[in-house]
Amino acid sequence: ILIKYVTDKCSAREEIELEEGWRILQEYGIDVVTATLQETDRIDKKPFANRGYSSLYTVGFNMCSCANTPDRSEDLYQRVNDAMARFLKEHVVAPLLDPSLVGVAMLEKFSKAWHNHKIMTKWIQQLFQHLDRGYVLNSATESLTSCGMKKFLNVAFGDTCERVRAGALDMINRERAGNEIDRNQLKNCVEVFIVMGLCRGSGSKDLKSVDKMLKMNPELDVYIKDFEEPFLKSTKEYYHVEGATWLHSDSVPEYLSRVEAALAEEEMRVSWYLNSATDQKLQRTCVETLLSGPQTELVERPNSGMYALLKLEKGEDLHRMFRLFQLDGVELGVAPMTKVFQQFVEDQGEALLDARRAEIKRLVSEKKKETLSDPTMIMGMLALYKKTNDMVKNLFENHLDFQKAMKVAFQEFMNKEAGKYANVELLTAYCDGVLKGHEAAEKLTEAAMEDRLESVMNLFVYLADKDMFAELYRDALAKRLLNKKTTSMELEKHMISRLKQLQGPPFTTKIEGMIKDHQMCDDNNKQFEEYLAQGDNSASLSELAETPKVQVLTLGFWPSQQPRPVNLPPVLASAQSHFEAFYQEKHAGKKKIQWQFTLGDAEVHGKFPKGTYRLSVSTLQAVALVVLNEQASPLGLDEMSQRIGTDEEVTKRILHSLSCNPKYKVVKKQGQGNPKTINSDDTFAANEKFSSKSKRFTIPMASLDNVGQAIKNKVVEDRSYLIDASVVRTMKARKRMTHHALVSEVANQLQTFNARVGDIKRRIENLIEREYLARREDADGEWTKEYDYLA
Repeated sequence: ILIKYVTDKCSAREEIELEEGWRILQEYGIDVVTATLQETDRIDKKPFANRGYSSLYTVGFNMCSCANTPDRSEDLYQRVNDAMARFLKEHVVAPLLDPSLVGVAMLEKFSKAWHNHKIMTKWIQQLFQHLDRGYVLNSATESLTSCGMKKFLNVAFGDTCERVRAGALDMINRERAGNEIDRNQLKNCVEVFIVMGLCRGSGSKDLKSVDKMLKMNPELDVYIKDFEEPFLKSTKEYYHVEGATWLHSDSVPEYLSRVEAALAEEEMRVSWYLNSATDQKLQRTCVETLLSGPQTELVERPNSGMYALLKLEKGEDLHRMFRLFQLDGVELGVAPMTKVFQQFVEDQGEALLDARRAEIKRLVSEKKKETLSDPTMIMGMLALYKKTNDMVKNLFENHLDFQKAMKVAFQEFMNKEAGKYANVELLTAYCDGVLKGHEAAEKLTEAAMEDRLESVMNLFVYLADKDMFAELYRDALAKRLLNKKTTSMELEKHMISRLKQLQGPPFTTKIEGMIKDHQMCDDNNKQFEEYLAQGDNSASLSELAETPKVQVLTLGFWPSQQPRPVNLPPVLASAQSHFEAFYQEKHAGKKKIQWQFTLGDAEVHGKFPKGTYRLSVSTLQAVALVVLNEQASPLGLDEMSQRIGTDEEVTKRILHSLSCNPKYKVVKKQGQGNPKTINSDDTFAANEKFSSKSKRFTIPMASLDNVGQAIKNKVVEDRSYLIDASVVRTMKARKRMTHHALVSEVANQLQTFNARVGDIKRRIENLIEREYLARREDADGEWTKEYDYLA
């Protein structure tokens, strides 16, 4: 009927009256769409075939645009609007007016109503789009889609908004609790709040179509006010209750796992049915409720908090805690974690100190002495550094605050003393052992040595007394070089380069000078051999197995030693005089030699009745052995002192090493006193009964000087010079400074040690006495707490 009607009218070019045409459009168009929407099984099916749709469109178009006929666009536009209003009232609003309709049931009705209204508006716009293209455009009135959406806003949305929102929030909470919901239905309902914002926005008069409207940039005023804000409030209330339950029943790792899962679910929830603009606000609300509020309790909980996780090395749980507490909304961030981490590292370091104290106590109870050679504590500190540094890198992503916490913790216990020897001394002794090729009883490969030394540098940076380390290291290096105990010169140079890299060139100037001297010794000795070969100089040295090797050391580079006179045997005295002549000739008398016999060494071939042995001894021990070798009868202590040329105390140490050594007693001691000490009435002779399984061995001798104390005294003296230089340099630049500012500036400048305020004050007083500075006084003669620089 419709198609025949349109065909006849078009063929005859007849005018379509308003009432006649509207009846056709109402009956075959709007009513058909309405009927289709009421059939639930046909809700997504087209209400018209193609020819039916084109016929209806032609009827409406001819009523408004056919030549020689009245333009009925305005009347048709008004009737279309009335039809949409009637559809809303009868088929959309009516099912929603029941006040008892709430919750999920309300959402079901509302979702269907909104879906039907979108379809109705879509087909109205398609049937009468000629109105949008002509009448609406020319009269600057609202498009049909705009009219349809605004009518829904004014007629349906206002009365149902609160119940729809309540139902949506209830459905979301049900899903959070683990129940299944219809997400498409929920998305439909939330979509209304976004579309209603468009209806109130600046472009609300010109909504082209439903499909285009849904793809427009949303205007979220209505969505934010009427849905998002109540939704975030509901979320906070929900997780406040749930979080309290989790906190009460779960351990910290379990709680954080739940929170992580909840945050991931909320992020997905946004993609399921919320606007993307809600994402950050939703995450922040959850974070504030679940993490920021209970953060202190989570970090500090005794049995499962961060300290317990660190002790149990629960890396995954610690990393999760770190990630979560970095999220936006955690008020304190990772600060509580860094505090616990610092305390944990300090406690671990303190435990190492306590273990050494306990070991020292055990040694004392057994009447033994504390030793520098025990590397147990330093090895523990190296292991602790590796463990905590790996945590900072892998679990805490190299976060600057954790690096700082680790630094503060290590500085705290690294600069405490567990016994007689400070940690700086133990660290130097450990380096010495590694550079000699061993760690405790373990022999090290060169690769292992390099790895250990690199680890030592990690601890070195935490030392406060770096100047003390430099002096102790210099003393140990001197002994390694002079006693030929170093295993790799390349590693020695590598260690020096690392120190230079960390502390700057001045820090290693003397150490580098020592290496250079040592390398030049071979050249000097080769030239000395050539010098001896030029004439008859070598005749007087024929008694020696080989040409003496002289190590020429620059006085300013090497640790200072007290010169000790010795009565050298003629053959050694001859070698000494020959070398002095050679050296004077080489340098034209511009350089002076000072002999340090206490640093020398010798290899003595000893022929005993039970065998021949090679003895590695010091020069002083060699002289003593030569004296006893030339004497058939035993000699007393005084006579030995006279013949060796040393004082009684030095002679006692020499003879003690030769006669009281439990393994190598090459000298026989006789007397009534303690057999383990040298007494004034003892006599000494070569031990004819000596025998040993080793054909080559070293006989060690105790140091003649209190080297450790001498180094400490020198460091204290050097520090006073550094403080003086810093004060003068600062005052020369500033001319006038307050007392507090000067002390602070000097303390900040000194990098190799922690300058105490009292030490700085004493040096300032000294500089005032020496007239480098002067106190500034006011008119009444009172000190103004300022200093002036005196040029």
